Amino acid sequence: MVLPAIDARIPSATAASSSNAHAPPPAGSIAWTACPTNGGLQCGSVVVPLDYGHLTGSTISLAVTRKPAADPAHRMGVLLFNPGGPGESGNQILPVVLGLLPPAVVSRFDIVSFDPRGTGASDPLQCGTSPSAVTSGLPVPSRPGHALPGTSVFTAMAQACTERHPHLTASLTSDTTARDMDRIRAALGVKQISYLGLSYGTVLGTVYADLFPHRLRAMVLDGGVDVNASLATQAADQAPAAERSLRHYLASCAGAPRCPLGADPTATFTSLRHQLEAHPLPAPGNGDDHPVTVGDLDTATLLALSAPAFTPSYPTALLDALHGDGTPLRQLALELDEDISGAPLVDASWAITCNDFASHLTPRAAGAEARSLAARYPLIGGYAVTYNLGGCVTWPKSPDALTHLYPVHAPPVLLIGNVGDPNTPLVGSRHLATDFNAATLVTWDGWGHTWLLNGSSDRCMVDVVDGYLIHQQLPKPGTQCR
Repeated sequence: MVLPAIDARIPSATAASSSNAHAPPPAGSIAWTACPTNGGLQCGSVVVPLDYGHLTGSTISLAVTRKPAADPAHRMGVLLFNPGGPGESGNQILPVVLGLLPPAVVSRFDIVSFDPRGTGASDPLQCGTSPSAVTSGLPVPSRPGHALPGTSVFTAMAQACTERHPHLTASLTSDTTARDMDRIRAALGVKQISYLGLSYGTVLGTVYADLFPHRLRAMVLDGGVDVNASLATQAADQAPAAERSLRHYLASCAGAPRCPLGADPTATFTSLRHQLEAHPLPAPGNGDDHPVTVGDLDTATLLALSAPAFTPSYPTALLDALHGDGTPLRQLALELDEDISGAPLVDASWAITCNDFASHLTPRAAGAEARSLAARYPLIGGYAVTYNLGGCVTWPKSPDALTHLYPVHAPPVLLIGNVGDPNTPLVGSRHLATDFNAATLVTWDGWGHTWLLNGSSDRCMVDVVDGYLIHQQLPKPGTQCR
């Protein structure tokens, strides 16, 4: 579910966070100042309870960023945005997103984003887990009956987070973050918001719609995740989608005039995979002492399939690895597990994911599932287990897991699903649509993770999104944009 970090390396446009402010500000009291990066962005903060069961206890300060409507005379309200992850900084990615959103939406809405609790500049959860230790973990056990290879890293992560930051770790749930979103709405001084969520952001949107349906004017969910599907089901759905996307990528390269991967890109990829399985490459050094493995190959590949326009160096990284230099491959892999600023995402991402789901596979069950998926989808399918649920194999059972979420009182919702999404496959959007009482699914016939990151200039999709957000007109059921 992680939204790939876009390698824009934009300095953080957020205010400093504080975890022990004395009381939440009243609604409408955000003190906006020009962000350090400027660009017309305004920065502020909203104080929220650490635990909504104890409203007078400790608090967290959430970093918030706003881009005021370009046409204030025709302003229609607030569009709250979340980029997914979980764990992504909404504030860091906002400047990129502003260039992708339909111009009419940027003109008519205040675009507001935020760093969810435990991420970015909102008291980030840092338990010491090395991103390269995660990317270098082997995705598939070498023998039947063995545990998922990354289990030791994930066990250490779970122990470190629960021992070092027990209260913050326990508070990182989608339910709590959705309540934080409503505190942001109140602090903005508006009765209703519109919302746009990508990937994991569709989970947050679904939870918000369930908790606060009367606070929603409109909601766009792009790259849907069915919150009622188990992590194991999500892995089983993602494996064939990633495999299909990779085969399409390699076939497209083969059909190009000058494919850097040679006449048979699939053979090149398979050769590198076997080479890394047999002989991992030396660690890059400079503080990174983890050898470059097939885990890095899978991680970097999913990033490239999810956002190909932002990863033009992927073919070169494959060739460098074939010739013994794994550093470029490791650098790409880390972009999936680090924020735009370079800060690690792994601790917060897994805390949120594992706290949200009641059912966690055991290390051996996860290993068996990885072997099963790898047998059926040999290019990249086995990685789906590590990617979707690896961090949860020894995570403590959560008392606040999401269960049976059906936001029947929400206003009509617009869902967008990609035919070729390798990360959140179209089947997830289809299932999510049935969770709502009123939802229209629009299919974008394209490749990559989410429409917004990969097809924002598509005129058909722009018209659909403009018509819904600005005029509150849903397209006809079954609409497909090619």
